[in-house]
Amino acid sequence: DPIDTNIVYASMWERLRGPTFRKVAGFSSGIYKSTDKGNTWNRLVNGLPGALNTIGRITIAVSNSNPNYIYALYRKSTAPNGDNNIFEGFYSSTNKGSTWAKMSASGISGFAGFGWYFGMMEVDPTDHNKLYLGDIDIFKTTNGGSSFTNITNSYSGSFLQQHPDQHALWINPLNANIIYNGNDGGFFISTNQGNSWEKKFDLPISQFYASTIDYLLPLRKYGGTQDNGTLGTQSGGIDDWKEFYGGDGFHCIVDYTNSNIIYAEYQFGGLGKSTNGGSTFFSARNGISSSDRFNWSTPYVMDEKNPNVLFYGSNKIYQTTDGAQNWNAISGDLTRGRNGRLGTISSISSAALPDGKRIVYVGTDDAKVWVSTNTGATWTDISGTLPMRYVTRIECNKGNPGTAYVTLSGYNIDETSSHIYRTEKYGNTWFNISSNLPNVPVNDIIIDYNHDSVLYVGCDVGVFYSTNLGGVWNILGGDLPNSPVFDLSYHQPTKKLIAATHGRSMFEFDLSSIQTNVKSELKIELIDFVLYQNYPNPFSAEGISASGGNPTTNIKFNIPHSALVSLKVYDILGKEISTLVNEVKEAGTYNSTFRISSSSFPSGIYFYKLKVGNTERVKKFVYLR
Repeated sequence: DPIDTNIVYASMWERLRGPTFRKVAGFSSGIYKSTDKGNTWNRLVNGLPGALNTIGRITIAVSNSNPNYIYALYRKSTAPNGDNNIFEGFYSSTNKGSTWAKMSASGISGFAGFGWYFGMMEVDPTDHNKLYLGDIDIFKTTNGGSSFTNITNSYSGSFLQQHPDQHALWINPLNANIIYNGNDGGFFISTNQGNSWEKKFDLPISQFYASTIDYLLPLRKYGGTQDNGTLGTQSGGIDDWKEFYGGDGFHCIVDYTNSNIIYAEYQFGGLGKSTNGGSTFFSARNGISSSDRFNWSTPYVMDEKNPNVLFYGSNKIYQTTDGAQNWNAISGDLTRGRNGRLGTISSISSAALPDGKRIVYVGTDDAKVWVSTNTGATWTDISGTLPMRYVTRIECNKGNPGTAYVTLSGYNIDETSSHIYRTEKYGNTWFNISSNLPNVPVNDIIIDYNHDSVLYVGCDVGVFYSTNLGGVWNILGGDLPNSPVFDLSYHQPTKKLIAATHGRSMFEFDLSSIQTNVKSELKIELIDFVLYQNYPNPFSAEGISASGGNPTTNIKFNIPHSALVSLKVYDILGKEISTLVNEVKEAGTYNSTFRISSSSFPSGIYFYKLKVGNTERVKKFVYLR
C-alpha cells in the first residue's frame, strides 16, 4: 500500500516442474494480505475464485493515486496437471481487498495462453481507472476494467513498433505519458501512453539459447535467441549482427569444411539449411516424422569426421549421411513416453570410431540417458544412478568416447543432487564431479582437447573451469555478468570461448592464459609426483572374493625422487580411517591397497591424501556396501 506501508499484498501461484511432470495451477494459488508488514497473512476470498486446483498465475496491482483500488488478473488451467493457461477473469476491489467484483473486461482476446511464462499489470499513477495489462500484447482500460483496447497489435503491426510477449512495464510517476516496456523483443519506450513506441537497439540483452563459431572463419559467430530468430555477425564485432533465420532460434551449425553451409532451427525442431552463407534457407527435415515429439530446443549434431553425417533428436534419433537431404530413424522412442510436452530428446553427442561406426550418446528431458556403440543398431539405457532430472547436455570425449559427461537442470525437487557427472566406461558407472560448483543447474560442458582434463561449464550463474576433471572448479574470468549461461562454444585453433547468456547477450573469452597455466600445472605435477585415481571406483561388497576376502581398491602413485611419503584415507567429515603408507620411499611407481575391514563399513564418499615431503594431493572414491 503506497500510503499505509503496514499493508502488503502478495499474489502467489503454484508452478511445479520436474522430469516427468509440469504443472501451472494448484490449490495454493491466491491473493494474500498482511496488515502488519508481513508478519501474518490472510487469504482474500470475498468475490475472488476459491482454492481451486485449476487456478494459475495471478497478477495484482494497487493504485498509487487511490490505494483503495486493487486489481487482479486470474488465469486458469484447463488441465490441472498440464502446462496450458487461459484467461479466467479480471477483478476489481474498491475497499483494499475486502470485497471484489468480476469486471466484464470486454475487448480482451487471445489472452493468457502463455500466462505461466509472462504477464504483468500496472495502474496509471495519476488515475486509478486507467491501467495496462501485458500478455502477448498490451491492453489498456480507462474505465477500471469494464473494457480494454489492444494498444500494441504486435502480430498485425511492425515488430519495430512493438514486439509480442510482454514481461515488464513501468509508468513514470512524474509523467504518466512515459511508459517503459520490456518484452521478448527488447526495451521499448512510449511518450504518449502507448499510442506509439520506440525500440532501443543499443542494449546487450539478447536471450541466447545456443551459439556456434565458424571453424574456417572464426570471426563469424551465430546464435539462436528467444523469439528473435538466429542471429549472426560476420566481423566478430557488436554492430553488424542480423537475423538469418526466424522464430525462436536455437542450435546453429556451420559446416567445418564450407562456411556457406549453415544449419539453423526454430522452435520444436524446425530445421533449415543454407548453402549460400545464410542468405536463404530451405527445410531440411525430409524423413523426420511430424508425429514425433520435439523438444523446444531440438538437438542435432554434426559428425567430426564427415560433415554430411548429422544426428537429430525428436523422441527418436535420426541420422543423415547426405547433408540432411534425407533422414532415417536409427532408434525407437528413447524417452519415458508422451507426458504433455515432456518425452523428448534434449541432447546428443557422437564420436567417430576407426571402423566407421559412431558412438552416440543421448539425454532426454525426462531423465533418460542412452548410448549406442554401433551407430544406433542397438541402444543401452545408462541412466543408472543418475538423478531424475532434465538432461541439459551430454558430451563425450571424441578421442576416448567411453568417457562422457552429463549436465543436469533442476532445483531441489525433494532432493539436492548434483548437476554434473562423468562416466569412463560408456555409462556403466557415473561419478559426481560437481565438487565445489554452486548447486544450480548446469547447462553445457566443453572438453578442452588441448588438455582433456580441462573442462568448462556454463551454468545458471556463469562459467566455471576445472583443470583436473572436475576435482576443483574455478570461476572463469571476472567480466561476465551474473546471468544464466545456456551454451558454450569453443574454437580450439584461436583458443576463443563463447558464452551465450540468456539475457545479457554473448561474451568471448581468450583461453590462452588459462591454457598456459594448465601447461605449467601439468609440468609441475609431472616433475613433482603423480597420484592416480583408485581402481576400481566405485567398489563394493559385491567384489568379495570366493575365498572370503574383503573388498579392496588399488591406489597407484609415482614419485620422482626419494622422499618421506604418507598415504592416508579419510571419511567425508575428515576423520582418518586408515594409514596405508608412512615411510621414506625411493623414486618409482607404487601400488597400495585399501581393504574394507568390516562388513558394517558404511557406504559413502571417502578421500585419500598422498603427501610427499611438504606437498599434498587429494582424490576421492566411493564405496557401496
